[in-house]
Amino acid sequence: MVQRDYVRRKSRPKKNKSSFMPKFMIFMAIALIVLFSAILYFITNNKPNKPAEQPKVKTPPPAVTLPEQPQERWTYLKALETPNASSNATSNSVASERQQILDSFANNTNTRSNANQTSSTTTKWTLQCGAFKEKANADTLKAQLAMVGINGNISSGQLYRVTAGPYTSKSEADKALSSLKNSGINNCILSNK
Repeated sequence: MVQRDYVRRKSRPKKNKSSFMPKFMIFMAIALIVLFSAILYFITNNKPNKPAEQPKVKTPPPAVTLPEQPQERWTYLKALETPNASSNATSNSVASERQQILDSFANNTNTRSNANQTSSTTTKWTLQCGAFKEKANADTLKAQLAMVGINGNISSGQLYRVTAGPYTSKSEADKALSSLKNSGINNCILSNK
């Protein structure tokens, strides 16, 4: 094989791509700087014209107006406030009206007290359905009783007791107790008062 002489051989000049690249980068950097400065110049010199601000006029607050005072519907309140009326006829009518009101209150209280006395002598049976520390639990049970159709009562002491009744006979109390058990309320106890 023939040996080649690489030393004598003339080398061809290689195209230098590396010399082209820095010139291009410098050109791009200059172009970007010029473009950026042109944009900044355009922004600072071409501000939109703001309309002249008109001075703020302070508007006065609305006038405070109160509605008209409502008229009293009940005339006897004024008559009770002013017992000495100017005329005798109106004072007599006011006095008779007062007496009627007082009599009706007295009759209602007498009727209620008599009803309470008669019911207390004939009342014998109650259902105690629960006793709770918190009133909310007692109210919940009272509402459950009402859903069944039984009127519940809450009495407070150390505990809030929920009772149903009073019933005048044991058969009424048993009937209420069975309807409560049918609706899922099983904690009621029948007691004789």
